[in-house]
Formats: sequence, structure tokens, C-alpha cells
Amino acid sequence: MSFRRTTTLWMLAVLSAAVGAAARAHDPALHGFNLVTFERPFAAPDFSLPDLTGRQTSLAAYRGHYVLLNFWATWCPPCLAEMPSMEVIFERYRERGFVILAVSSDSEGVDVVGDFVAQLGVSFPIVLDSDRRVSDLYGARNLPVSFLLDRDGHVVAAAQGARDWASDAARSTLDEIIEPR
Repeated sequence: MSFRRTTTLWMLAVLSAAVGAAARAHDPALHGFNLVTFERPFAAPDFSLPDLTGRQTSLAAYRGHYVLLNFWATWCPPCLAEMPSMEVIFERYRERGFVILAVSSDSEGVDVVGDFVAQLGVSFPIVLDSDRRVSDLYGARNLPVSFLLDRDGHVVAAAQGARDWASDAARSTLDEIIEPR
């Protein structure tokens, strides 16, 4: 494993521990809107996972876009609570080159996730991490976990726990981070 990859994985593990320190996904203390921002953004590890149609989707395919990389599961109530607000910001910022890539860690895969996503009515891309390989790579154990990537694929901010992504505070933060095209 290269030094750079080892350093990136170490930084993600430290972030996960610092942001989620012994918290669980349902911990109300994690539900405010705040992001941990990084003075020194670091490269997000690339991966490829199947989407709901079985087509392989890589993180690298979104270079040139701002990406909200969100780790979630259908069994996680806070994950479900934040999905509608994520759809709102996806629609609001997509013209600026913003995309949400939601990584489901449900072990049942498309059988559970497909119906669930249809009920929620979300239109942003969903990929399946049934074996949790990518979730583990990013240290996403206490769900939901989100990473905001810049156009170059660097992690610039992160959040542990559910957020109201459509709140005034969230939009103000995103307006500062996401530059118009």
C-alpha cells in the first residue's frame, strides 16, 4: 500500500473517530447542522460500486463536480430522516455542478434499497456497498456519515449524524463552499 493511500486511510479513520466519538446513528447530539472543515483537503479514495441497475459507478466519474458522498442504510432512521433534505439541495445546487452520491451499506442490496429509494422519490445516484468494503475504507460505521468533496476529488468537509441539508444554515454553508460554474 502506498504512503499516500495509507495516509489518506489514516486521516479518514481519525476523522471518523473524532466526529463520531462513541456516538450512535440515533444520537440527538449529532443532528445539528455543522461540518468539520479541513484546512488541508485530502484526496478521497476512489472506488467503484454497482448502482441500482447493476452498472458500475466510480467516484472518479464525478471529478469536476462537488460531491456529497453520503453513507447510509435503510435500517438507519436518521439516514432516512435526512434523505428528503438531501434531495432538496441536490435539486438546488445541481446547476452549480453538485451531485450527491449515496452509498447504501444494506447487505440485502438492490432488493431492499431499490423499493426504498422509489418510495422516497430521491433522484440522486445510489450505489450499493453490500459487503461494506467502501464503508469500511471511509470509516463509516456510525451512520449516516457524509463527506463533501471539491471538484478535484478532495475531502473538504465531513459530518457524522443526520443533517437538515435544506436548512438556512446548510444552504449558507454550501453557498460558501460550492462555487458557481
